[in-house]
Amino acid sequence: MISIYSLALSKTYGIGPAIAKKLLELYPTAEDLFNETPKALKTIFGTREKTINEILNKTMFSDCEKELNFILKNNIKAYFFKDENYPYRLKQIDDPPICLFVRGEGDLDFKRTVAIVGTRNPSDYGKWITSNIVHYLRQYNVATISGLAYGVDSLTHLRSLAEDIPTFGVLGHGLDKIYPSQNWDLAKAMCEKGALISDFFSGTDISPHNFPRRNRIIAGLCDACIVVESKTKGGSLITAKLAQDYNREVFAVPGRLGDINSAGCNKIIADNQAIDLCKLEKIAETMNWNQTIYSDISLPKSETNNIENQLNSTELKVYKYIKENQKASLDSINNNCSLGFSVLNSTLMTLELKGFIKVLPGKVYEILS
Repeated sequence: MISIYSLALSKTYGIGPAIAKKLLELYPTAEDLFNETPKALKTIFGTREKTINEILNKTMFSDCEKELNFILKNNIKAYFFKDENYPYRLKQIDDPPICLFVRGEGDLDFKRTVAIVGTRNPSDYGKWITSNIVHYLRQYNVATISGLAYGVDSLTHLRSLAEDIPTFGVLGHGLDKIYPSQNWDLAKAMCEKGALISDFFSGTDISPHNFPRRNRIIAGLCDACIVVESKTKGGSLITAKLAQDYNREVFAVPGRLGDINSAGCNKIIADNQAIDLCKLEKIAETMNWNQTIYSDISLPKSETNNIENQLNSTELKVYKYIKENQKASLDSINNNCSLGFSVLNSTLMTLELKGFIKVLPGKVYEILS
């Protein structure tokens, strides 16, 4: 069980990962720091009075006690960066989270891990290539990592679930909420073989300022990072740059000239900051992986005589309704299947990624032949 002193260290003003690492070279435990004398703290921190006062007065302990209760109540795994079982990939980076919170059954030290990141508004090609990348990775016993955001992130997690691949979502807020809220069902499903990960306390407000901090965990946990469709600025390129700084392999999917959503990928390829992912085989070639289980890398196709074995009851219900009506709008599916928009949206996304349906303009769905 993580100690209140470890949590307190992560909440102390002026102490980030780099300083925490240096402090724990001086003190055997975080508790020893919080029991230090004012004189000794003055020697260490000099004129940084706010930091000294917080340590002496333990002003953050009430918040830490609340977090301990949240951890216990919700079966959260909490890791301190000095713990032996702290994820080994994060131990390799210069700024590992002081405390890491995990909800789910997945192994953060999975043999091979690949981060897939990209735009929140992927094109049809972006959706297709994201799906195909995940399907390709399946044969190499890989776990996927992304940020549970709209677009490429959600597609990565959904496709991974469809392929029975462990998938990990790193959040820019505490584990008491999911953003976007439409991903609640997806997040719940991910916890069975993967996990949700954060270094933020519960109750942390959702803020754009949190996401660069989130991105370093994505970059730190992966062996390789793949960027699918990105503008020249944004979180995906931040993650890619961090991955490069952490000596991870970085790949980017090239796009059409003049396509704003591919401009970032084309730029980091041109600047030799990413490997041109012009063919999927480059991933295994670069990572020196030996193929293990599967040889077919084509996208799975529906087999009408075996549909019941490929879909769960909810997916089958939606599939049959669309098939009976040839085409069906989102509203009509919702009215007739009575699943609620959150469940329905994730179900439709899964059916699309599995290759059973396709979406037409106006949120109309039809069966893929």
